[in-house]
Amino acid sequence: MNENMFSCVRTKINQDKIENYHRIVNENKTGFKEIAKQIHLAGNEVRLKILWLLRQDEFCVCDLSDILQMSIPAISQHLRKLKDNNMVDFRREGQTLYYFIHPNLSSYVKLIIKELSFEYHKEII
Repeated sequence: MNENMFSCVRTKINQDKIENYHRIVNENKTGFKEIAKQIHLAGNEVRLKILWLLRQDEFCVCDLSDILQMSIPAISQHLRKLKDNNMVDFRREGQTLYYFIHPNLSSYVKLIIKELSFEYHKEII
């Protein structure tokens, strides 16, 4: 293998640029960590489907269970992970909890979900 692939030959250094970006990365360590965690959680196929559905409308666990053809405990487990990481929230109506996208969901994750442009006919819904 070519040893130049694992080395760097810098002709000139811009120390101010390096120090500035180093500072920015370090100052935003928590933000990077949170966004990475949300992207990781959204990377699960079921949770991605749930997030996509909740972007369209709010749903209770039973609705999500019927749509995804999964058990209520399985859906609840996924919702718990999303809720624990401030990705979804809920409102109570009587004994029913209706889930929706949490306002603090990373704009990067929102963009990913938005770009999932599957065709559906909203007028039927």
